[in-house]
Amino acid sequence: MKILMTGSAGKVGSTLVQGLRDRHDIRGYDLKPTPELDDSIVGDVSDFDAISDATKGMDAVIHLGGIPGGAGLWKDILPSNFVGTYNVFEAARLHGVRRVAFASRAGLLGPYPRDVQRTVEMLPRPTSYYSVSKAYGESLAYMYVAQHDLEIVCVRIGNFSADRDQPEHPHHLSHGDAVRVFEQAVIYPGVTFEIVFGVSDSNWPLYDLDHGRRAIGYEPQDFADVPEDQRD
Repeated sequence: MKILMTGSAGKVGSTLVQGLRDRHDIRGYDLKPTPELDDSIVGDVSDFDAISDATKGMDAVIHLGGIPGGAGLWKDILPSNFVGTYNVFEAARLHGVRRVAFASRAGLLGPYPRDVQRTVEMLPRPTSYYSVSKAYGESLAYMYVAQHDLEIVCVRIGNFSADRDQPEHPHHLSHGDAVRVFEQAVIYPGVTFEIVFGVSDSNWPLYDLDHGRRAIGYEPQDFADVPEDQRD
């Protein structure tokens, strides 16, 4: 597949580039160069003309770009995470890109009690502008699926670290599972709109991973063994 990846030079993006570039044609798009890719565009997702040009000829988009973390200020989050997400979806629609994988956040369900399994049916509880931007992105994705001929998978990413490959907690997403969940999000057939959890497996079923298995065939391979006395 020809895949445009926004945020390709970031922590998650760099990991996906390494894992996907041998199987797919990846075009990078970021505020800084993506040296691992021959096809790499330096641009801002808030620039509609630039992201529109980058989307031409693509089969799918993996949208990771935006201001990360919960401490982002409104003035920074607005153009990057709100306008930028609209630009990506609209560019995909304009150029006939059928599938988009949108990087959302597992932390949308953070305020729920830790003894309650998180499911995609739960109402998001955002506690920062960043989380609000992810809830907005999921809602915008649904609108584009409902009104236009798009297929969108929202991947609610857990805690991802460039320095930690293997998970130690049910919130964690390993490097290998990051590649698996986003690849399945763009290649799995028969999808219209889905939300799945981008976390690795564990012996503490804090997230409903069976839904991701059914919805996009995401089968996490890495496993966190969490001691019983740490599950609180």
